[in-house]
Amino acid sequence: MTESGKIQYNIKGEKPSKGYQIVRVRNIIHSKEVLDNFKNAVLTFLKNKNLHYEDPKWDELLPQGIVNKIKQLDDDDYGYDELLDDIDMTIYNFQDIKKWEWYSSLETEKGFDIIVKGKFNAGQFISFIHCQNVPLDNIRIIDADKEEIYELKTIKDYTTYKILK
Repeated sequence: MTESGKIQYNIKGEKPSKGYQIVRVRNIIHSKEVLDNFKNAVLTFLKNKNLHYEDPKWDELLPQGIVNKIKQLDDDDYGYDELLDDIDMTIYNFQDIKKWEWYSSLETEKGFDIIVKGKFNAGQFISFIHCQNVPLDNIRIIDADKEEIYELKTIKDYTTYKILK
């Protein structure tokens, strides 16, 4: 099955036998919307991966639930919260350093898991989740092979002082 097919159809938390990580998001009221926006962003990237990362069409193609929020961020937000990236940089990272593949997802009450084969590189790819008013305290990366849980930290999480509409 293609990665696009896995995004759409593997929704029961299916896991590969090894070599995977789990992006775990908990304690958010709007979890289905966040997951759907991230799924649609990855699908959009897969369909348009040859489109230059600085092309303004990305603003039209990506889910507006992500684009509108990123446009509300300013230089101070990016300075305090190093896990935020603008659209250009996030797409550049998808094109240049993505070494993971979507495997499945699982919706939970007030949260979700995304299972990826490979290494997620949260610092480069978490922005499209985090920008949707998801506090970093509610996101963990679990390395299944190493049985390690990684917390995400930054100078100051923008969600502690700003809510994006």
